[in-house]
Amino acid sequence: MKNQFLSRSLALMLMLALTLGFDSCKKSDDNPVVTPTTTIEGNYKITALKIDPKALGLYDDLLAASQLVFNSTCLKDLTISFKTGGTATTDNPSTCQAIPVPVSTFTGIDASSKWAQSGSTLTITKSDGTKTDYTVLSTSPSLQLQWKGAFNYPTPSTTTYTYTMTLAKQ
Repeated sequence: MKNQFLSRSLALMLMLALTLGFDSCKKSDDNPVVTPTTTIEGNYKITALKIDPKALGLYDDLLAASQLVFNSTCLKDLTISFKTGGTATTDNPSTCQAIPVPVSTFTGIDASSKWAQSGSTLTITKSDGTKTDYTVLSTSPSLQLQWKGAFNYPTPSTTTYTYTMTLAKQ
């Protein structure tokens, strides 16, 4: 009888210990994990602008090509701004005023565009209503965007190109 009482007591304590043990493994809600929100808002300079296939069959680096073809550092001098409220703008440095093509031909962003981001998709709407969807490849250490579109210089093209633009935050 004493053994039966001892066995039951031991079994009861073991069940109580297991119950308390499992309860202590429960995730605490006292310190919830906060995931930081990454935003693209800010001013950027273009550090790389690649195109695939090669533009005019010659150039895959549009920064270097624009310097050769237009004898201008326009794309390197350009500042692209993503502002709070969804406005995206480009400035108009003096080096861009001399080239015969709007900078939006290369970037898809003009002086008064709008932007909206949903996940990894960034939609830019230019002032003429043209929308382009960019894939945000990275936000750190630099903003890298990729999109598909035509290359319409010096004449309109039917080829679809993949652009990859890397932007350094200022």
